[in-house]
Amino acid sequence: MAEPQEVLHFLDYWRVIRSRKEIVIAVSLLLIVTGILVTYSMPKVYMASALVQVKEDTPPVEIFSRDMWRFDPLFLRTQFEIIQSGPILREVIRRLNLNEKLGRAYGYLASLGTRSFEQTYKILAGNMRVQQYRDTNLIEIQIFMSEPADEAPVVAAQIANTIAEVYRDQSMSRSRDATERALEALYTSLEDQNKKVQEQEEKVEEIRAKYQIALVSPTRGTDSALPKITMTQLEARLVGVRTELAGRKATYEKVMSLSPEDLRRAAPYLVGDPALSSLVAAKQTAEVEYSKLKRAGLGENHPDVARVKAVIEELEVKISDQLQGLKTGVQADYEAVQAQADTLTALMEEMKASEISAEASGYREFEAARQELERVRRIRDSLEMRYIEERIKLRIPSTTVEVVEPARPVSLDDPVRPKVLLNVLLSILLGVGSGIGLAYFVEYLDTSVKTIEDIERHMGISVLGVIPQKVKPLNDVAAEAAHAEAYRVLRTNIHFSEKFRDGRTLCITSGSVGEGKSLTIFNLAYICAQLGDRVLIVDSDLHRPRQHRLLNAAKNPGLANILVGEIGFPDAVVQTSVPNLDLLPSGRLSAEVHGLLDTEKMRGLIREVKGRYGTVFFDAPPIIGVSDASLLVREMDGTLLVIQHRKYPRAISSRARDMIENVGGNLLGVVLNNINITRDYTYYYYQHHYYSYPQRAAVGDQT
Repeated sequence: MAEPQEVLHFLDYWRVIRSRKEIVIAVSLLLIVTGILVTYSMPKVYMASALVQVKEDTPPVEIFSRDMWRFDPLFLRTQFEIIQSGPILREVIRRLNLNEKLGRAYGYLASLGTRSFEQTYKILAGNMRVQQYRDTNLIEIQIFMSEPADEAPVVAAQIANTIAEVYRDQSMSRSRDATERALEALYTSLEDQNKKVQEQEEKVEEIRAKYQIALVSPTRGTDSALPKITMTQLEARLVGVRTELAGRKATYEKVMSLSPEDLRRAAPYLVGDPALSSLVAAKQTAEVEYSKLKRAGLGENHPDVARVKAVIEELEVKISDQLQGLKTGVQADYEAVQAQADTLTALMEEMKASEISAEASGYREFEAARQELERVRRIRDSLEMRYIEERIKLRIPSTTVEVVEPARPVSLDDPVRPKVLLNVLLSILLGVGSGIGLAYFVEYLDTSVKTIEDIERHMGISVLGVIPQKVKPLNDVAAEAAHAEAYRVLRTNIHFSEKFRDGRTLCITSGSVGEGKSLTIFNLAYICAQLGDRVLIVDSDLHRPRQHRLLNAAKNPGLANILVGEIGFPDAVVQTSVPNLDLLPSGRLSAEVHGLLDTEKMRGLIREVKGRYGTVFFDAPPIIGVSDASLLVREMDGTLLVIQHRKYPRAISSRARDMIENVGGNLLGVVLNNINITRDYTYYYYQHHYYSYPQRAAVGDQT
């Protein structure tokens, strides 16, 4: 059966934050305090802005409207760069004497000397922002200043307004200078063209006088020559007649080529005869009526059928006569236009023959000279008109830059930076976010056992008990009564464990030192004794014995003395002040304790105590690194593995489990120790579950 996929709940994330709350709080406070200190240590920055409107170079009054205005998509982008350019900013520095003012405020005037001007320029350029209002030709010039501290708002407003003024003045100056240079070049070209016109007029007059060419008007041009006027008119007339002849010919040929039936259908579209169209429409109507009568079952001799049939035959005769007349009319029209074209062609040939002599006598030379004269006149007139227009435009005031809203100084209590509230909020967000992020990162790096699910998922072992933090020996008067319930749950789960059925000896060990196995076994034995079990604690951790301290008993004689044969079991066991609870201390310690537990005497002792007590708890040393624990667990009816919460990597606990199973030990489950119930609150619900349903939970752990 496939293992169900684990889904993280919100409470799982919240558990990480609660368990690492020290990191979250420390990092959050550090960043929040740092952000607040940095905010209040930052100099106050004031902003002033001037709004200008930038238009292309057009006069306020439209004088000549023949030029089409063309949109330049790069115009505003170009103006952006011009506003921020060096010539404008340097002029602003000179006008406002900013070099001295800012140099003294920032303290570099005396140290940099002649280079202070460039430093002032860099400061001004760095504190300037230019932006465009979307879909408009409005540009906002923003200046941010923090020095001089007592007059920064005023200085910022002065700089923004001066930048707008300098930009406007320089734009007008550049436009006027460019126009004047262009006018000078245009005037020079106009004078040259006037000379060419005079020279060509003299040449035309010489040719006319030489060949005695008669003109209707000497000022109208080449079309004023009498032979040329007649020739042009006749040629235009002939072109029109030939065009009409081509149309008539096409109509005539199409009509003659069509069959009678096709001609009947095409005639309304070829000639547009309304009479023929009405006859065809009437026949179609009669045929429709005839079809209806036939479908109605009427015979040929029926009066209505005979009447309609007679109408159709009569209309057919009229249509045939009309088509014949149509052919005759189309042919007549074509022949008439053909005759007119022939006449005009003959007349044209006569005039061409008569004109040859005129051309041979100098008309062609005269005509070429006149055309050249017209060309140079057109050029001269165009240049003159353009020159006049530009002179008029130059006299009319125009500007491409207008200050829509000048900059005004703000109050000293209204800086744009730092934004205290925003910075504090950002510091809080950044601090809390960084703290949580670091907590999750540390949690990611931490491979220790953090949850019951870690044990069950990575080790495949059931958790039989969860022990809270700050647990004291239960025989201590300062011990909390609520802590005893965790051990009652553990005892119940062991009692109902299928693996420990009819078991008497229970070994409790851990993966490494300091995981709380000795205190766990003592408190568990104490609870069992309170509930009426006859209990013996065997302190078999010969390396680091502790049970005698918990019960305020002597360490000697004890287990080690029994195993070396110095005394017997009855002489070594200690009856404690706790009813039903006895102790077998560790006994004498020496350098030769290794291997004592792997003896026949130890096995005999185990058999003996099983016959004397209902439950015997063996406090074994950590199983990793000490061979005694491995020798002991294989002789026990059951073994518990104590894992301290968030102390050692999971790999150590997994290794301890593997060693217990490899030596043949009966591993009942895990006791998760040292849980902070207030922080890892999910364990509270785990405990509550077992408090309410101990038997069901205990059995369920083994399924």
